[in-house]
Amino acid sequence: MAQKKSEAVEEKMIPTAEEPKNEGLFVDTLWNQYEQSLERARKLRDNREDAYMNALREVIKFNKQYRKSLGNLFEQTKKTNQEVFSGLMQQINARREEMMKEEVQEEAEIVNEREELKHQLKEVGQQLENLALTPIKSVFQIIDQLEDNFEKSTEANIAYSRERRNAWQLVTNEYVKMARSVHGEIVDRGKNSVKELLKSK
Repeated sequence: MAQKKSEAVEEKMIPTAEEPKNEGLFVDTLWNQYEQSLERARKLRDNREDAYMNALREVIKFNKQYRKSLGNLFEQTKKTNQEVFSGLMQQINARREEMMKEEVQEEAEIVNEREELKHQLKEVGQQLENLALTPIKSVFQIIDQLEDNFEKSTEANIAYSRERRNAWQLVTNEYVKMARSVHGEIVDRGKNSVKELLKSK
């Protein structure tokens, strides 16, 4: 009976053909998980960069639409002011016509003065409008150029970073293959050492 127990113990201690597969499976599983986590990290980083570029493009697009709506608001205000000015001038002209009937001589002088005043007001209004618009247009153009340049430089930076990472990724992949191979060899040597140790006993 003691002999049967010692034979059972010896059978348990002698590695079977399935054990090397399990040990090899462990090494492969370990390195597969490592490679998968590397790949997930790379994809996550790429997704973050893509999301950043998309957000940047959306902000730039929004800013351009906002500036365009400000320009449209100014144009609408300008149009409204012109309509008010036209209405005012029509009232002045109607008043003038009434006064012409009453006092032709006096009104002729007033009409000339009003026409001159109307012309001067129109010129002053155009000059003020140009003065007001020049810095605004310049600022909008500068902002557009800055945003476009920022978008282009960010795209170029991301493209350069990805290109650099891809070059290093090839090196990293080779190191992982070598480490996997060395790890497998270490496990095999350890297993063979245990076998030799067991045989010597």
